[in-house]
Amino acid sequence: MEVKLAQREKTIIGGFSVETTLENSGKEIGELYKEFTNGKMQLLNSFTENINEYYGVIWYTKFHEKYKYLLGQEIIIRSKDFEIKGIPKGQYVYSKFSKGYNGIKAWTEFYEKGIPEIGYKPIEKKDVAFEYYPNGLDGDYELWSLVEKNV
Repeated sequence: MEVKLAQREKTIIGGFSVETTLENSGKEIGELYKEFTNGKMQLLNSFTENINEYYGVIWYTKFHEKYKYLLGQEIIIRSKDFEIKGIPKGQYVYSKFSKGYNGIKAWTEFYEKGIPEIGYKPIEKKDVAFEYYPNGLDGDYELWSLVEKNV
């Protein structure tokens, strides 16, 4: 797995979310994707005028117990129609994965091997990580995590 460092500016993502736990995430995030592709995606696409790039943003709502998963796109103008989450400015690591590569396996490898092997650790206080789909939800994807040097 190739892991790269990158500086990012603040990005605002708007979309639709579900609050879940690790145990229920497969079912609940699966339902969110189904709702998204059955109408909500078109609403968001018409607002952003973007039909290619998508984000799956993850953050804890109860540390290591519950988290939110927001499926959406970068937005410039806020709208009451969408939940909003900011991806903070900072230093990130990311890794690319082929379409069809198991997401849970990818996140596990990314956090347990990829990030530590380059001498970094996630910043859990800001605990934002995300999936980035540059060419649609059915294409290759990247995993991103806000990090700091592991000293």
